[in-house]
Amino acid sequence: MWHRNRRRQPWLGGTIARALLVCLYAGGLGIGYVWNQNQIHRLGDEIKKREQLLAQLERRNAWWAAQLAQLRSPAQLELFNRAHQLGLVPIRENQTVRVWEPTPAMEAQWWAWLRAQAGTQLVRR
Repeated sequence: MWHRNRRRQPWLGGTIARALLVCLYAGGLGIGYVWNQNQIHRLGDEIKKREQLLAQLERRNAWWAAQLAQLRSPAQLELFNRAHQLGLVPIRENQTVRVWEPTPAMEAQWWAWLRAQAGTQLVRR
C-alpha cells in the first residue's frame, strides 16, 4: 500500500531533461566564469605592457627634451656658430621691434578717440 508499482509510474524523461538542463546551465556558468577570468588576466597583461611602453616613451621624451634644451643653450649655439663659421652675432637693442598687445580698456579708449575724431559713429566689426 505504501509502495507503488514501478511499472505503472510514468516515464521520468521530463525529470532527466530538467536535470540535464541544470547541468548544462551550471557548466555554461562555469565556462563563462573561466572565460571572464581569462579575459581579466589578458587585459591586465595588456595594460601592464602599455604602461611599460608609456614609461619608456616618457623617458625617451625627457631625453629628447634635455637634448633640445642643450642645443638651444647660448653656449652651444655660440660653439656651433664658431665651428661652422656662420658669422652670427647677437642682436643689438636698436634692431629689435617690440609689439604690444592692447588690453580691452586700451581698445575702448582707442575707439572712443576715433569716434571723437571722426565725429560719427564707426561700425566696429
